[in-house]
Amino acid sequence: MDTEKIQNFGCNLTDPKLQEALFSIASLPQISRPLVCLPDIHLKENTEAPCSFAAAAENHIIPELSAPSVGCGMGVIATSLSRADITSEKLEMFYQRMQDHLGPRYGLLENVFLWLGLKKRPLQKYDLSKNELANVIEQGAKAVQKKYTLPPDILQHIEYNGDSMDEETRRMFPAAAILPRAAWATGRHDIGYGFKGNHFLEIQYIETITDEATASAWGLRKDQVIIMYHGGGGAVSYYMGRYFANRKKDRNKFRSRVFQNFGKFLFHFASGEGIRHARERWRYYFNPRPFEAIPANTFEGKRLMASIKASLNYSYAFRLAIGKRVLDALQETFGPGTTAFLLWDNIHNSIREERINGKNFIVHRHTATRVLEEKPVLISGFNNTSSYIGKGLSKGEDILFSADHGAGETIKQHILNNKSQKHPDRHETEIHITKPPYKKKVPHITNEGLNAVVRPLEEMNIVSAVAYTRPIAVFKG
Repeated sequence: MDTEKIQNFGCNLTDPKLQEALFSIASLPQISRPLVCLPDIHLKENTEAPCSFAAAAENHIIPELSAPSVGCGMGVIATSLSRADITSEKLEMFYQRMQDHLGPRYGLLENVFLWLGLKKRPLQKYDLSKNELANVIEQGAKAVQKKYTLPPDILQHIEYNGDSMDEETRRMFPAAAILPRAAWATGRHDIGYGFKGNHFLEIQYIETITDEATASAWGLRKDQVIIMYHGGGGAVSYYMGRYFANRKKDRNKFRSRVFQNFGKFLFHFASGEGIRHARERWRYYFNPRPFEAIPANTFEGKRLMASIKASLNYSYAFRLAIGKRVLDALQETFGPGTTAFLLWDNIHNSIREERINGKNFIVHRHTATRVLEEKPVLISGFNNTSSYIGKGLSKGEDILFSADHGAGETIKQHILNNKSQKHPDRHETEIHITKPPYKKKVPHITNEGLNAVVRPLEEMNIVSAVAYTRPIAVFKG
């Protein structure tokens, strides 16, 4: 492995498919800094670039270096509850309250009618009007902070204050110009809800505090109940990712691709501007080469970056709605005196303009978070292990200020290789799902997998530990 092009930060790079992907990326002429391979690195079948990975390109956007839908992120909400307050009955009530105010489910034909404007979805409690959605795209989390009656300082607990837009982008590409019709039709509904796939809502408690001063300053205490969530970007990020790329993840979904490609074609070409830029748009979004690089300083590059910023902003607002749903569900379950505050929220699938070692780059992160000095760094374990709350340190330029967002793949490998054991204290997690059997319990294991991800980051002075949390229950669905 060429260490001048590929940096290994405590990870296993022996998988041939992973090596092939890394060599392909490292050979791109737009990549002038070494690739960053984080401890939980692995390659999924339906994505082009590895997970737990970051790359910096010069003046070019390479969509395949991040996830198909940028904006997915995680956060932690700290509550006034203690571990002793949690019962199985209260958990069931809480998870039921989280599902309140959801709209009806629609099939493909009904979604076509919605797209055509022949059918309208009823607005629910947390949904957005068209004006509110436009404000979300242009202002991010701030656009829903007042709508959900959340305190103004909550924005200080979101990276970049929950807003990725700049004035030039807002002026050149307002929401009406950058959002496809499908995003307007579906992106206003079921805001703050969606825990399918690897997304989750997990009730945890703080088991161990390793940095008392920082934990106290952040309002954390032993046995305090916290809620960790993994979710967003939601419908807008989904459509922006599909309309502004042609990704491996969707190539086998024939029915949805036929409909999506029809809307995508109209979106890009049904205007004079679209005809003028037809050649670039066809190449970039319909028939791209592997790891297609789009010049960032061209009109189409600026339009693509505007779509990415729109996705990031929508994602911040979407997860702020998760916070509002959680607060409402907690108060309805445990009483109106229950309080909660957002500890931290950040995105781990992103493409951003950043300054590294005095030079501007476009940094692409795939399931890797941006580490900010003195701010929380969240690294999720699994539903049967601890998770980690750390503090960002200042020694991150060589690693593109990046850290793993989780340790799930490493934990699985430790289980397969018998490197983890049953936890001696016999902890269990309740798993709540929306389909039969509806609820099950899983026994906990020891933390060797989580530690294998966290320790290299601590040894490189990227993060330092503040607290470890243990799951009580997880909601999926």
